[in-house]
Amino acid sequence: MNILNTKLGRINYVVKHQPKKPYIFFIGGLGSTISSWDDQFEYFKKSFSMIAFDNLGSGKSSNIDRPLTMEIYADSCLEILQQLKIKKVHVIGKSMGGMIAQVFAAKYSRKVKKLVLACTCSSRDRINQEIIDVSEKIVSKVGMKEIWFNAMLLGYSRDYVKANFSKYKKTKFSDSKEEIKGYLNQCKAISKLDNNYYLSQIKSDTLIIYGKNDLIVPPEKSCEMARFISNNQVISFPGGHGFWKENKELVNPEVLEFLINKS
Repeated sequence: MNILNTKLGRINYVVKHQPKKPYIFFIGGLGSTISSWDDQFEYFKKSFSMIAFDNLGSGKSSNIDRPLTMEIYADSCLEILQQLKIKKVHVIGKSMGGMIAQVFAAKYSRKVKKLVLACTCSSRDRINQEIIDVSEKIVSKVGMKEIWFNAMLLGYSRDYVKANFSKYKKTKFSDSKEEIKGYLNQCKAISKLDNNYYLSQIKSDTLIIYGKNDLIVPPEKSCEMARFISNNQVISFPGGHGFWKENKELVNPEVLEFLINKS
């Protein structure tokens, strides 16, 4: 385990350095940890150096006693790169990580080579907000394992859930007060999402990818971002919110092509 001591607390991170290979900076989603990027670390390992970390309030990173916003998360990302002395990166964010990535790319454009926004949005509608509200109630009154099963049902096909059901049943989840508090803090940051102002300030080439059947972030909300970002391309894939994990053999090559091709 690698730990950075930052202004806001401990950050658990992993770095895979490849000499003379550019860095990808992965930013994860709500409640997710470094392990959510395992497939991408394996796929991109020959072409890139890579960094992933647990967001504040997730995994082995600190949970802090203050309201969090996408701006605070973006500033935390900057401090991670500064402490690691990494000047410029490709940024990939999925779901909540994509919300953070939008702000980071807008505020700190000098740090960003290319940007990938996956299954994410810049604003929320009433149904999006209800999903977050229900998630907060489930985790508060029932527990973390149940919230992850709810996320599986919303995010993946029935075939995928069936194939991974035994693994889910065997997985141990922490219901510690700190774990739940961290999850709820992230939910509150998502509830305050209003990133449209930042999108027009993004200067990097941007790839927007989404699942055609996403119930958590509807496709129209992902596509809406393209109206505000100058240099973008949009690709849809089969699947829901977890389309990248469920269809990695389709998604990984498209992301790789985008990152390696010169603008």
